[in-house]
This record gives sequence, C-alpha cells and structure tokens, in this order.
Amino acid sequence: MLIQCRRCHRKVFVFQFESKTLCKSCLTHVAKPGPIRKKPSYVDLKKSPHDARIQKTFKSMKQARREQVRLRRSASGSLLSALLDPVRESSPPPSQMMTLDDTASIPEPSVMTLQCMTLFIPFDAGKKFYKDNAKQGTFQGNLVPTGGFNFAPLQNVGGFQPLAAFNTKPYPHHTPFEKKSGFLEEDDVLANYDAIVLKHIQEATNVLEWKRLHARRPYDLHKQLTQLVPEVIFLSEELKGAPFPDELRPCPELTYRRIGSIRTLLDPDVDPKNEISAYVLRDEMFSSQVLYEARGLIRQGVNHPEKWLCVQKIVPEYRVYFEVAGVHLDAGYTGHTKDDKKHKALEEVARFAHDNNVDVLLGDLNMDSFELGGGFFPNRFSFQEGSDGNIHPTYTVSHSNTNAKNNYMGGIIVNQEQVDTESINLLGEDTRSLSRTLNDHFYSDHPAIMANYVKSFR
Repeated sequence: MLIQCRRCHRKVFVFQFESKTLCKSCLTHVAKPGPIRKKPSYVDLKKSPHDARIQKTFKSMKQARREQVRLRRSASGSLLSALLDPVRESSPPPSQMMTLDDTASIPEPSVMTLQCMTLFIPFDAGKKFYKDNAKQGTFQGNLVPTGGFNFAPLQNVGGFQPLAAFNTKPYPHHTPFEKKSGFLEEDDVLANYDAIVLKHIQEATNVLEWKRLHARRPYDLHKQLTQLVPEVIFLSEELKGAPFPDELRPCPELTYRRIGSIRTLLDPDVDPKNEISAYVLRDEMFSSQVLYEARGLIRQGVNHPEKWLCVQKIVPEYRVYFEVAGVHLDAGYTGHTKDDKKHKALEEVARFAHDNNVDVLLGDLNMDSFELGGGFFPNRFSFQEGSDGNIHPTYTVSHSNTNAKNNYMGGIIVNQEQVDTESINLLGEDTRSLSRTLNDHFYSDHPAIMANYVKSFR
C-alpha cells in the first residue's frame, strides 16, 4: 500500500506487515536498526569486473551447453525406445499406502533470487547532437582484457595499456559500427517508439525462445517471459514533438504499460531533457503475483537538482523487492575527466542511492565510466583470434557520447551484497550496449543499454 511518511512526507510503498506511518529510511533513525547494508566503495576498487565477467561467461556457456545436451539425450532416448519396442507395455508399479501429514510445514528455501532485466533507451531532446553523429557515423574497436584494468588491441595482443588510455581518442584498428546516414525527425520518432524498442530486444535476447514460449501460453507466462525479455524499460529525454506513449507494444507477444514518469511524480513542468518514463511488462494470465511501483527521487547534482525515476518490483508473498533507478545525471559531470573526480562523484551518487534503498541505477551518467566497476557496457562480448594466433575473450566497444570519444552510458550496482548480473543470452552477456539507430537512421547520440540483474535473499 502507499503511505505518506510523517517524517519526510514522501509517498512510499510499504507491505501490510510494515509501519503505516514511517518509510524504511526514516525508521532507521527512530527505531532499532536492522541489518546494515555495506555501503558501495569505488575509491579503493581493485578487483577488475572484466576478469569476473570472463569467468561468468564461461560458466553460463557451459551450463547452457549442458542443458542442451541433456534435453537432446532425453528426447532421443525416448524416441529410440519407441522405435525398437513400440508394442511393449510397461507394468504399473505396485500400489503403496500413502499417508498425508497436513500438519507438516513447507520448508522455506535457503536462497531465493529475484530477477529484473532492464532496458534504458535515451533520445536527444537537447541540442540534437545525434544529427552530428549521423554525419560522421560511429566506430568500434576490439579490445582484449589482459588482467586488472589493462587492455590490448586484438591486432596487437602484446601492446596492453590501462583501459583509460583508450578513451578520448579513436580505438586502434577501429571499424564502422554505425555508418554515415540520415536521422529521424521528431514525427518519425513518435511513429517508431515500438520499432525502436523491438530492435533492441531482438538484438540482445533469444527471440525464438520467447516467441515459442508465448505461443504455448503457459499459466505462468509472465513469470517465464521476464527471464527472457526486459521486464522494465526506461525512455529518457522526451522530444517536444514526440511525447512518450502510455503503452509500448513492440510486437504482439510483448506489451509494456507505463507506470510513472518524472512529469507525473515530481515535476509537471519538467524540462524535456530531464523527462524519463518507466514501463513494465504487462501481466499475462494474472498468475505472476508481482507488483510494480514507481517513485521519484531528487538529488542535488553539480549545477542543478537531478530527478531520478525508480521502479520497485515487489513480491508480497515472500516479502521481498528489487528497485532499479533510471537516471540522467547532471550535465556538469562531463567535466569530470580525472579518475579521482570520477571516483568521488560516483561515490556520492552511490551513497545517495544506498541511503534511499535503491539496489541499482542505470542510464546516462554524463561522465566517462569506461574503466569503473559497474560502468562498463560493451557492444558485444565474444571470443576471437588475436594477432598471436590464439583465441581471446574480446570486447567489441564503441564510444557513447556526443563527440564519440567518451563513454557516458553505464550503471552502478549499489547493493553489492545482494545484487549481481546474470546472462541475457546464450553468449553469456549480462549487459549489452546497443545501437542508436533505426533502419540506419540516428535517433540519439547515446546507445541504449540493457542489463540483467538478480538479487539474492537468504
């Protein structure tokens, strides 16, 4: 239910068994504190997320291959027995007396996970920088992680450098990622919101699998779909001539309903550059037992207040929730080019999210997050042959800002004690940086990004 906190006067969602007068943040100040979540720290970050990503990719690929082999063996085994002895009838097992203990309690699981795949699509409501991108196109390069934050070009595996050295300049041996082309006018964007969403979903997920699932229409269709397609979608920077729709229907199998926006929750007169709308996958067959709630947060940035849009995925049956914030941080962060300033800024952003019980944030960070934990989103992660003749894990990356020299699109996992990422597809990609074009026509100066989060409860 929604209540208005008597201490901070914010409207927040609480469960039936929780306080009806104070929000969770205010309760920590007036009641006995519960378990304290560890605050995120990026200043002394030494563990490379790229090393962990490679290990996770190997694990997910092996698991997918193992499941495919298991299914293939079970199917072929049953078919073979039917062909060899089609008339044999197996005798039924002997009957046994069954007793039912209706007083026994069902044991609770020791570990429960809550998944939330999220897609963030930015547009360009400001100075139309995407038109400049259309004139020059964008490029990509292949980089091989060589341990820690050192990377090397695929064509020169021995020439590794710190990851930051590959920013603010073209990538070595780069190739076209999005060719020079035209751009979409606002009327074209208005007419193609669904097509833009569908393109990104098709690019990052296993299309055949979720289409096949929808054709079967199982009772728990919504629950299974959320494991295969984005469950939450953010649209950012609303164009004046192309207001965000109330519903997204990228294809007959997927429908998303809008549950909130900056304009409806925080500021009716919000600048289009700061407008964000949130959409969630509409329930199918009403068996999901999942609630969604949107709320807004205001944080003071460098030059002006930032307006965050947060979506809570709530499972009342198990009294758990997951919260992701779609953000467009203050443009003043574009001047944060030195590592210490970026680390300090991310520390402040993460601390604010932590204090407001936000698990993760995703969007336009307006600062180069390429070499920071939680802020690196590759265009593609694969295994390719390098200059030494060996196969290497390879990031195919492109810059994601106006001048095509920095990487502004990213995310931060705030609740590092409980939240991690999982694979989106069979390639083992847990996060994806997507394109900024539709039918080779630019609609934004930033690429869309997708992340698949999972929160664990014990």
